[in-house]
Amino acid sequence: MPWEFPDLFMRTQALFDSWDCAPQVLPRRSRLYALEPVGIGTPFVESLSGYVARLADAHAVSVGDLVGRELSPAASKPLISFGRFMKQNRANSHGFHAQAHAINGFGESSKPWIDALERATLLTGLRFLTLSPFDGVFSGQGASRDMRAWCSRCYDEWRSNGEVVYEPLLWTISLLKLCPRHLKPLLEECPHCRRRSRPLTVYSRPGHCSQCQEWLGGSTAGPSPEGGLGAVQSFDTALWRAESIGELLAIAPRLQDLSLHTVLTANLRACVDAVAEGHLDAFANECQVSRSALWLSGSHLPMIDTVLRICYRLGVPITTFLENDSRRADAHWKRARQTVQSDRMVPARRSVERVHHVLVRAAQEQPVPSLSEIARRLGYKGTERLYHVDRDLCKKLAAMYRQSGRSHLWRKPGAERISEQVDLRQLPQQSLAQERPVSAHHIAARLGYVNDGYLQRKFPDLCRAIGQRIAAKNVERLVDMEMALQKALKEEPAPTLNDLRRWLGYSSSASLRLHFPGLCEQILARRKAVREQWIAEVKRALQELHLEVPPVSQRSASKRTGLSYAYLKELCPEECAALGSRYVRWRHEASQLRKAQLTEEVREIVSQLHDQGRCPTVVRVMSLLRPNTLREWKSLIATVKAAQGSKRNGVAPQDEIGWSYGRLATPPSGN
Repeated sequence: MPWEFPDLFMRTQALFDSWDCAPQVLPRRSRLYALEPVGIGTPFVESLSGYVARLADAHAVSVGDLVGRELSPAASKPLISFGRFMKQNRANSHGFHAQAHAINGFGESSKPWIDALERATLLTGLRFLTLSPFDGVFSGQGASRDMRAWCSRCYDEWRSNGEVVYEPLLWTISLLKLCPRHLKPLLEECPHCRRRSRPLTVYSRPGHCSQCQEWLGGSTAGPSPEGGLGAVQSFDTALWRAESIGELLAIAPRLQDLSLHTVLTANLRACVDAVAEGHLDAFANECQVSRSALWLSGSHLPMIDTVLRICYRLGVPITTFLENDSRRADAHWKRARQTVQSDRMVPARRSVERVHHVLVRAAQEQPVPSLSEIARRLGYKGTERLYHVDRDLCKKLAAMYRQSGRSHLWRKPGAERISEQVDLRQLPQQSLAQERPVSAHHIAARLGYVNDGYLQRKFPDLCRAIGQRIAAKNVERLVDMEMALQKALKEEPAPTLNDLRRWLGYSSSASLRLHFPGLCEQILARRKAVREQWIAEVKRALQELHLEVPPVSQRSASKRTGLSYAYLKELCPEECAALGSRYVRWRHEASQLRKAQLTEEVREIVSQLHDQGRCPTVVRVMSLLRPNTLREWKSLIATVKAAQGSKRNGVAPQDEIGWSYGRLATPPSGN
């Protein structure tokens, strides 16, 4: 009894604790390995395309199989759409094709990928592997690059240090030209096969070429800025831009609870007020951007390049425009104001009361200043702002200034007039003697007159003669134009209106249509009839190709007709579709026939090897096939297995088959 041996009972209770036999609640299991993304919250955060490639590598499958057979069917919205051809002829294919920048971009382009991966791995925060945190803040135009880019030094450094080899999101942005770590330009061409690839392909592997599967590290690319001051400045600008984009990616997790578009708009307005006192045009000129790029109302969004250009000119970090605390941002705006003032004077925007006060005081001065001088006093380049404030007063000041005799050079006492500098009579006479006379208006414009009124009053006979001569030339020109159009109607084939206007010396065919619309319509009708006849001949040629045996493909039809494939489809869509469907059916039937021939021949070879007491392996069977027999691996292996199974009554020992075309991989620890 426990009470008879109290010491023994206490020692036993201390050594053997009671067990809790209640069933434990297991956490939810993920469909795929929960690989942790690399570098979230740092400038070198991993890209979503690189994460997909790394996830496929961890499961020892291709990206095509992972996306097409696992992620897409389980996603709320399929990542891959099967067309009619794929459904009919390749129903068992994964259907994945190389993806461009959409997977790493903004908004709806990357959202289906993020949802599918988070559902399969039970991870959260994969949106920070894309530019989705800045959706609605920056425009997606030109943000991501279409081709894959990398730094070979980064690959070598990660592999030598035993770190994870991955694809940073920084490399997928088109504005980035060099690696901020090693100051090396990013590469887009494989040094082994000399080919480029998309950011995510069927056989993508981190650090390896998706075309030839070779290692992409070890390439020696010269980075250094050589070639003078311009090259050094360009290198420094590229480095600053790379570091700024890295800072932008690093702060993305801290901005997820903010309305970034509102914050950016408020900070931009505060910057314009602080730097240029609200003068938007002056601010745009100083930052070397268009005024429309600073208009952030409605659906208009600024490009990342535009914001970077503003930051570079003002000397402020790009993260300042996404700063929610106005007190921190004010210090940067003050420094930007000092930078602009040291560069050049930015005209300020004055209040209406101040401008009106300056105008009233100017009207009381003797002598009265010009409006341009008053605008310079206020810091404006032109007089538009003055007229907006008080148009009547500005007109009064301009009249007073003209009456003072200081408005025009020739109104000053003793000034030499334009008519005294040249012989005006000689110029109309020379124009009249030319084959193609110059009008009085053009003569006056060359002399600096606003119009030809002075010449008309001084030399009315010469100006009238010039006008009559020009009118006669215009009549001759119209006669030549009509004769050329009538001649064109008789030609075979009729020339185009563009050719006619070039022959007649006009810049466009508008003059032909204006003076002779009927003849132009007849020429266009003849051109249309000729084109329809030519299209009918092309259709007949395609119909003849449709009857040939063996069937002709659309590409072959394009070469034989001498027209591009796209243009041929545009001209004759029905005939091209008929050619394509007939060629696809013939290819499918030929493939089935070759597979049937392969099956029959393999059965005979397996039977012979079995009778000889030899194991019918794939290598032996393939060595005994006829030269023209189908040698596609999947069909060959399936046929040999079927023949072995039928010969051995369905029993095929694994030690006799002995081949493996996959690779064994130990899955990493995870859910």
